[in-house]
Formats: sequence, C-alpha cells, structure tokens
Amino acid sequence: MSKLVLIDGNSIAYRAFFALPLLSNSQGLHTNALFGFTTMLLKLLEEQKPTHFLVAFDAGKATFRHKDYAEYKGGREKTPPELSEQFPVLRELLSSFGIRHFELDGYEADDIIGTLTQMADEQNGLEVVVVTGDKDMLQLASSQVTIALTRKGISEVELFDPAHIDEKYGLKPLQIIDLKGLMGDPSDNIPGIPGVGEKTALKLLHEYGSVEQVLEHAASLKGKMGEKVAQHAGDARLSKQLATIFREVPLDLGWDELKYTGYEGYALGDMFRRLEFKSLLEKMDLGAGAAGQDSSEALDIEPVLITANRLDTLAEALKDVSALHVEVIGDNPHISEVLGLAFYTGGSEQAAAKPVCYYVPFRVLKEQAAHTSVAALKQWLASEDKSIAVHDLHRVFVALSWEDYTLGGVKFDTLLAGYLLDPTDSALTLGGLSKRYGLPSLPADEDVFGKGAKFKVPDDETVCGYLCRKAAAVELLAPKQKEAIESAGMASLFYELELPLALVLSEMERKGIRVDAEELKRYGQELAGRLEEIMQSIYESVGMEFNINSPKQLGEILFEKLELPIVKKTKTGYSTDAEVLEKLEPYHPMVGNILHYRTLAKLQSTYVEGLLKEVRPGTGKVHTYYRQTIAATGRLSSQYPNLQNIPIRLEEGRKIRKVFVPSEPGWRILTADYSQIELRVLAHISQDEKLIEAFRNDMDIHTKTAMDVFGVTESEVDSNMRRQAKAVNFGIVYGISDYGLSQNLNITRKDAAKFIEQYFAVFQGVRAYMDDIVKKARQDGYVTTLLQRRRYLPEINASNFNLRSFAERTAMNTPIQGTAADIIKLAMVQLDERMKREGVRSRMLLQVHDELVLEVPEEELGLMRAMVAEVMEHALKLDVPLKVEADDGANWYEAK
Repeated sequence: MSKLVLIDGNSIAYRAFFALPLLSNSQGLHTNALFGFTTMLLKLLEEQKPTHFLVAFDAGKATFRHKDYAEYKGGREKTPPELSEQFPVLRELLSSFGIRHFELDGYEADDIIGTLTQMADEQNGLEVVVVTGDKDMLQLASSQVTIALTRKGISEVELFDPAHIDEKYGLKPLQIIDLKGLMGDPSDNIPGIPGVGEKTALKLLHEYGSVEQVLEHAASLKGKMGEKVAQHAGDARLSKQLATIFREVPLDLGWDELKYTGYEGYALGDMFRRLEFKSLLEKMDLGAGAAGQDSSEALDIEPVLITANRLDTLAEALKDVSALHVEVIGDNPHISEVLGLAFYTGGSEQAAAKPVCYYVPFRVLKEQAAHTSVAALKQWLASEDKSIAVHDLHRVFVALSWEDYTLGGVKFDTLLAGYLLDPTDSALTLGGLSKRYGLPSLPADEDVFGKGAKFKVPDDETVCGYLCRKAAAVELLAPKQKEAIESAGMASLFYELELPLALVLSEMERKGIRVDAEELKRYGQELAGRLEEIMQSIYESVGMEFNINSPKQLGEILFEKLELPIVKKTKTGYSTDAEVLEKLEPYHPMVGNILHYRTLAKLQSTYVEGLLKEVRPGTGKVHTYYRQTIAATGRLSSQYPNLQNIPIRLEEGRKIRKVFVPSEPGWRILTADYSQIELRVLAHISQDEKLIEAFRNDMDIHTKTAMDVFGVTESEVDSNMRRQAKAVNFGIVYGISDYGLSQNLNITRKDAAKFIEQYFAVFQGVRAYMDDIVKKARQDGYVTTLLQRRRYLPEINASNFNLRSFAERTAMNTPIQGTAADIIKLAMVQLDERMKREGVRSRMLLQVHDELVLEVPEEELGLMRAMVAEVMEHALKLDVPLKVEADDGANWYEAK
C-alpha cells in the first residue's frame, strides 16, 4: 500500500521553535526550528517509510476566511524574527531531503492538506498520515487518514483515527468542527461562545450533536447558558465556519509529483554542514558533499614517492617548490599525526613536461632523522628566504612544531584567503575551494581514508597520488585567490593581519598556559563538598531523598509532590530544563537550589574533570587551538579546550581561573581587557553625537543610555534602569529583536519594542547608521569592517521578507562586531612584534574575546603593563578613545 505523509509546515516549525532553546550557527542564522523539524523528519522517514510526501505552508496572512471575519487570527503576536528567518531555509532543507513543499495564495496549509486527504479518501490503496500541532485537523480523520498530533513540543505524537477520537472525545471527526464552533480558539481568534470551554462544549455535543442543534435547543438549556448560547448564536455559526477546513482547493498537484524517492546524501550533507548539524552529520554518516566529489578531470601532475633510499633526490627538488601540502591526521593539531609532506614543483625544463610533485611520508623523515637530506629539509622548511603557499598555515605550523620542525617562508594560505573572500562558505577544504574556482576536483578525505571506525591510511603510493593532487590544488588556487584578494581591497587585511596572526596564534598555543593540577583537584573536592551541602538542603526542603540528576524523579517531585505549575512536557515526562526551572524559581526555594546544583555540577564535570584531561603530561599546560576561519564576523574560536567559555558570572566559575598560573617562578599573570569595545566602534561608525560625547567624557555608557532613554538625571538611574539600558546597548550591536529583548529582560514584547523605539529616538545617529548601512548593502551586496573585511549578503535584496530581514540585521551588526574582532587581532600582531623587537621574556598566552592574557617576569611588569595598554589602545585610531583595563596577579583569577 502507498503511504502519503502530509506535514503542516507552519504548525510544526512554530512548535519546534518554542520547544528548543535559541540555537544558531557560526554565521548567526538561528537554527532551533530547523533542527527540531529535521529530527522530526528523520523520525518520520524511519517509522512511516512514506512513498509520497508533502509539506504544506501558509502562503501569507490574507486568506478567504478574512473576507468573512476580518479579525481571524488577529490576536496572534508577530512571528519572532528569529523564527521568520528560518522559514526560507526550511524550504531549502526540504528540497535537500527531496521532499516537495507547496503553498497557495489565499489558502492555509490546513486547506491544502484537507484537499489532499479528500482526494485520498476517494481512492483505494492510499494510507495518509497528517502531522500537525493543530487539533482542528482531527476533522480530517477517516478510515484511510490518521492525524499525528504533536505533544510535548514535537518529540512525541498522538495518533488519532476515528476510533481514537470517539474514545477520547466521544465525537465523530467532523464534530471537531462543532467543538471549535462552541468553544472557539483563542490562537486563531475564533470567538466561539463566551464561557464555553472544552468540557462544556463536549457535554453539549454529546447531548445535541452539532452547533445547529445546540442553538435550536438554547431555550431548554439551564441557567445563563441558554442566554449565552442564544445571544452568541451568530458567533457560534461563524466560528464553526472558520474552523471548517476547505477541502476543494484548486491544486495543480498530481500523485506522481508527491512521490518520495529518498534524499541524495551529498545534497543533505552540504545542507547539514551549512546549518552546522554536526551530530546529525556523524549519526547519518553522510558523504563529504559536492565539494568533495571527484570528477573525471584530474590534475595533470607527476607524483613521485620519496622513500628512504631516495631521500637524496629531495634536496635538489626543494629549489623549485612553490606550494607545500602537509597532511595532518586528527582534529586537534596539538595531538595529531603528521602523515607526510607533498612538494609541488614546476617540473623539468622541457615546457611540455608535467609538473612534478614529491611526497615524503613523515615516518621516513623520523626513521632517517640522521640523514643529511632530512637535516637539509628541516633547514629549508624553517628558512624565511623562500616563498611558498600552503593550506591552513596555522594548523600545519602547530602540528610540525610538536615534531620539532619549524615552518617559515609561507607567503600565502589558501584556507585564510578562501575564508576572507567568503566567510560564510562552509566548504573551505581544498576540494571545496577548487570547485568554487572551477579547478579540477579532488576526492573527499573520507573517500581516501574512510571515516570513523573505518578510518585507515592506505598504502604510500595511494597517499602519494592524493596528497600530490592537494599540493597541486594549492598551487592552482593561490594565483586566483591573490587576484581576488587584491580586487576586494583586502590585501592589507590578509597580508598584514590574518597571515601574521596565524603564526602569532601558533606560537601562543605551542607555549600553552600552565595549570596547577593539584589546585584544580583541590577545587574539585571543594565543589564536591558544596554539591553535597546543596543536595542535603534540597532533600530537607521536600522531606525526602531522590536522584537529583534524574529528570523523571525531579519532575515527579516538582509537579506531583510540590504541585508546581507544569510548564512543558517531553517524550519521557515533565520537562525540567533550565528554562522551565527559571520560570518555577519564584514558586519554591528548592528550585533555585536545583539550578545552583546543576551549575556547580557542570563546573565539576566540564571545567575540573575536563581540564584535568586536557593537561599535557610533558608540559603541565593546556594548549588550546584557536580557529581562525569559523566565525563570519572574524572572531576567534577556542577549542581543545575552549578557554573562552570559562564561566565568570558566578564566583564558583571565576574560581576556576585560579588554577591558571605562570609557568615560571616569580612571574605574574597580566590581563588586559578592552572596555565596551563594540559600543565604542558603534559610536565611531554611526557618528552618534550622544555616544561620542559619553565615551569622550569617560561616562558609564549604560547609565548615560538610561538617562537619555528614560529622561532622568544620573542620580535617578536605578539598577533596573541601568540593566535594561545595558541589555539594549548590547542588543543593538547584535541586532536584537523585540522578542529577543523581551526574553532577556523578562518583559512583554510590546514593552521591549517600545524600549527599542525610545533608544532610536534618542540615539538618532545610530538609527541613521542602521538605515544607511542597509541601503549600502543593497547596493553593494556586502558590508565591510573598518579594515575592509567583507561579509556578502546575497539575500539583502530577496523578495522573501524573512530572508531579507535576516540579511538586514546582519548588515547592521557585522561592521561593528567585525571591526571589534579586527582591532584585538591587530593588537595581538602589533604586540607580538613589539615584544620581539624589545626582546622581553614575557609571553602572550590567551585571547578571550576582548581580553589578552600574558605571563610576565616580575621585573618586566611595569614595562609590560604600559606596553600592552599602549598597543591595545592605539591598535586602530577611532573618533572615541579605546580604553583598556589591565591588572596582574599570581594567577588568572587574581588578575581579574
């Protein structure tokens, strides 16, 4: 039997959005609705195994129902922009799944689905499953149509056929319309009869059968019910009409067009990579995507394998090397294996000869470490006199440094160039970049080495051929990218900032930062004791012991024993996530203790036990890895471990910093932090007089904002006013919406929207900047930072409102965030040069957002405090002063 799955697209997207916390990818696109929808699709495909599939969407606000009732759905709040921006991408996601989606002006998704189920009812051999969060759809149930009604977000569904509807409500499917006619539906602004809820409506229908019969017997109803029914008879008839799904939509769809034949792994893999659904990529073992596909066109090179007895031939070849590829196996270059090096040369003197690429396995270099050719190779690699191109200088430098090899003379990096030319491109592999520039394609790493448990390094000949093709790809990419970098006006950004920064980061990471492991263990014991105290306090407050880490047992305590209000449920029972607990905190003192317990438990597992695992035995340090090509704004991202996310809002979190200490006796930890750098950049870019005045007069910007927005004096600004002003100040930088601000401040969206309007009324320069930058983005197709870092915005002129709105917000905040990121990067490069020039022993260790962390000998402390502040405050000249707050201590905690 054929099976058709129909999804109410808007309904499921809404439920997914509100069921999951706000998630976003590194490009700033919110993805929680997309992720929830995707997990539901995967579950449906596995469980239902459909032969036909369609997702129906509402086409717009106006439908034929508005002609009958102008206030239809009039009470709904405006869709949060964080959700709106996901709808266009959802349609792309469905196409990646190979699933047809459809909408039609004037009709709702319900009507499209209703029409298709009507068609299905008229033919045999077709089973239909309708997935929705809207109870109205139950009216469509039949012997062939089952309604899967979502429960507990979208993680669970309840299946309704006519028998189950009768069992649960005592009604036939079509009587669901009468139920809505009597009780109305606030979500759709359907009035119904005031005072009639579901219980009363069911009682009336069990007795009379329909809205019409209830109205006809109004006089026989007891008490005020009869009056209400008679008085609102028109509302009841209208409500029934509005709740009736129209099942004769003029659809230009045939069954063949709804056939589902499965998804193409490469297409879906590319989409998941764009959305950064890493867990799903791994779970589904999807291919490397289009960027990794091979083609019949191959790079015309002559690969030469260098074995132990051919090392002498390498020395001569090094004179002509223009591109180098170093293959590093593993995600973290600090603990990865260097597999081998491939050297691209121009070939022999005969013009017709193929370019020659030499490959030497790294194990050969280690086994033959005493060979004169190996010593010559090490010397050549370290030399600054050559000019070569590589892919991912940072990663290669780090991995080689752990093998006691130094890499110098790199004048171009194809990864960095690809990132700068399109920071939103997720396919920055050599294969992906080759495809971007129309060059011969490369197979994916997974196709050569396998993946996960199937990973295996093939024989040397196979590896030689593959890595020589990679080296040739670097050679072919470099001139094309150089030209593009020059044309985009980013030569200075590339050659004077990003390329030198790659080496600065590599040296910082290689030095690492020392961790006092004994202090970390001691603090772990302190946390364990504190956790035990909180646990006992929780037990005492409820009069019994239970497993605090069990959501099921905690849910039973909160919602059954304590009878606290149920906020939401999950597939396995009551939800006890952080969002739920924060809403319940005012109801019982135990809830606050649970939240505190979870915070400390996470500190214990992630930052005590986790950090201990990351301490390198040979150095006693942790060596983080900074990703330079992840964030579209230019921000750095720390991994293995992430030292940018150590929690500092709570004192218990801040104490983690005590374990980060100098690596030399008598040295100090020095920190230097930019003060409100993004707001200072905003003042400069917008030229807003009030912001500039505040920063030039060294005023507290949040107090100043509160004064101007609320129209009060400085002495009248209370802590709540300043808190709200601070949220708006930073919200403006990040393109916050009224929905986002309402969530941050726990106020209504209406009040949040009013607050934002008041802000723009006061800071008119900021408003003008926002308007002007969007106009410029529409004209140019991109925005830039002060250092000319570009971010392309292809959707800025899109006809789709949601795509366009997301691009507009990105246009507003990218120049601010990106310039702030550029400034601290610039400061790092300049500080590194200055420290080397002055020959100090001090070392730069970490960059944490707007903060630099160094270790400094006691005798250099005064010099370094002055040097660091001077470099950071003058890294880039703005119309407002850059302000740096520096401090030192025996450890990172004391320095803050």
